[in-house]
Amino acid sequence: MFRPAIVLSVIFAFSTMPAAGATKLNNQTKLPENRAVGADGKPLSIPEHFQAALEYHASEAVTPVLNISDSQTSSKQPRSKQRAIANDASCRWLASRMADLNSRLQKGSHIDSYLQAELNDYRRQWSCLKCDSGGPSSADLSRCRP
Repeated sequence: MFRPAIVLSVIFAFSTMPAAGATKLNNQTKLPENRAVGADGKPLSIPEHFQAALEYHASEAVTPVLNISDSQTSSKQPRSKQRAIANDASCRWLASRMADLNSRLQKGSHIDSYLQAELNDYRRQWSCLKCDSGGPSSADLSRCRP
C-alpha cells in the first residue's frame, strides 16, 4: 500500500519541475521579433487578413419615435410647485434625501419617529445652508453641519 503523503509529495515534486525542452520565461528572456508569443513562449497564430467582428452602419439603426403629450410628463410635480435648489452638491443631496424620507413617511413604518427626527435635522440644515436661495458659503458649510 502506498501512503497518501508520499504519493502527494512525489506528484508535487514532478508538477513543479519544468517540462523537457521548455524555456523558463523571465524579464531577460529574448522574445522573437515580429511575432506574438503566449505565456509558455510558443508563437501564436495571427491571421493574415483583418476581419471585423462587428460591422455597424448608422443608416441601419432604427429608433422608435416617441410621442409624449403634456399629460404624460415624467415629473411628479408641476414646475411651479417644485422646490428651488441651489447649485451645490450638499443641497442637491439634502433635497434628494428629504424627498426619500417624505415618501417613506407617507408609506408608514414602525420607524416613523426616527425618520421624522432625521427629516427635521435635514430641514434645519437646509435652511442654515440657504439651499432654497443662493446656496451655502464656505462658512455655512462648517457651521451648519452637526
